[in-house]
Amino acid sequence: MTRLIRELPNHPARVLLPPLEVMEALGYSASQCLLGTGLSLSQLADPNLRISLQQEFRFYRNTLQLSGNPVIGLKLGEPFIPQRYGLFGYALLSAETFRHALAIAENFGRLTFSLFSFHYGVSESGAWFSMDNPPPIEQDLIDLYIDRDMSAAQVDFSEIMGVPFPIERLLMPHDGKGRKQAYRDHFGCASVEFGAADARFYFSAELLDAPLPRGDPDSRRHLQQQCQLLIAKLTAHGSFIDEVRLLMLARPGYFPNIEYVAERMGMSTRTLRRKLKNEGSTFRDLLDEIRYGLAREYLGNTRLPIDEISSLLGYTEAANFSHAFKRWSSHSPSAWRQQADLA
Repeated sequence: MTRLIRELPNHPARVLLPPLEVMEALGYSASQCLLGTGLSLSQLADPNLRISLQQEFRFYRNTLQLSGNPVIGLKLGEPFIPQRYGLFGYALLSAETFRHALAIAENFGRLTFSLFSFHYGVSESGAWFSMDNPPPIEQDLIDLYIDRDMSAAQVDFSEIMGVPFPIERLLMPHDGKGRKQAYRDHFGCASVEFGAADARFYFSAELLDAPLPRGDPDSRRHLQQQCQLLIAKLTAHGSFIDEVRLLMLARPGYFPNIEYVAERMGMSTRTLRRKLKNEGSTFRDLLDEIRYGLAREYLGNTRLPIDEISSLLGYTEAANFSHAFKRWSSHSPSAWRQQADLA
């Protein structure tokens, strides 16, 4: 189902820096590329600035007009190495296997700069990774974004694997602009098809469980960090509770007591309790809310086993997590996950 524009997040200004590097290397100035966006080059370096989708779209329309190249998106995706995505990128780099990396991409792709949904799986044709669910914008922009993001995906997969990512077959949802050879050359893939239902790489299933060179047993720490960014999906609260929440989530798999949080915030536990009460909450309620929210994210949007989810939520025993989750939802974690899968 196509998403509404208002459902898409505004990206940080730095999202424009990688493609701007490409355009400047091609001889176009920052002022030309940013024309009509209301943005300056110095603003793109502001880590706190977020730009509107209209500003982002105007930038990419400029790249199409300036270059006169309908497949410029292929080049624009090249600088998007994993580190460009911040915590999400480091989660990819720390994955122990390629399958784990793809699961992170599928479950937390919303933390990238993409406008699409990510999926992966295995079929008779081999393992695959796909992008779909485009927003309702002009077709030339959708085509540019899908070219950019598929190009970036190959760059990212090559980076996390430590070798060029071998694509056996490439499917794209647009018509290719009469540049089929450009896609063959760019992706190093002889089998390229256009007019597909989604954008998709096919590759050898043997790659899925191969260990990655930067694999880290603590990679789940990064997964937890991604969930911290998704915490906004929980019930909205005031900024004070947001500050408390971040302290409670500072160490993945460990939730501090109220004395620790109060000390870090420079106040007594009595003052902390009073402030929380003024915002309609308690320390215990907030801890349960956070754990319940993260549990729903993990159960509904990841394939992690329940014992690992239990550990991520700070429980020493999976049974303790199961009892708590049943208290929150009236269902066991496995039953809740089954219902989510059927929804």
